Amino acid sequence: GCYALFERWSLGGGTGATLFVNVAGSFVMGLLMGWLTSREDGGSMTGIWLFVGVGMLGAFTTFSAFSRETVHMINDGAMLKASAYALVNVTASVTAFMVAFAMLKRVLA
Repeated sequence: GCYALFERWSLGGGTGATLFVNVAGSFVMGLLMGWLTSREDGGSMTGIWLFVGVGMLGAFTTFSAFSRETVHMINDGAMLKASAYALVNVTASVTAFMVAFAMLKRVLA
């Protein structure tokens, strides 16, 4: 399924699945922030932000796995591979957040 697809394009060792989860989680976080910031009572939504954003999405995304995989590559002497993995992970995750945030803000405007 999806796991096999991402593993095929990954750097090995579960990195494709970690990348997918981080990007998907960032996209959902962008949607959440777009929704919360578009509400007039956005400031009173702290509980929702903490529960969904920090709790659920924080548990869903896999920054610890990303860190372990990157350090493993560095320890194996694969600095270029580790650098590329870190760059792709961060860039894709931040881009997914920005796209989702802008998309929902536009829809709700």
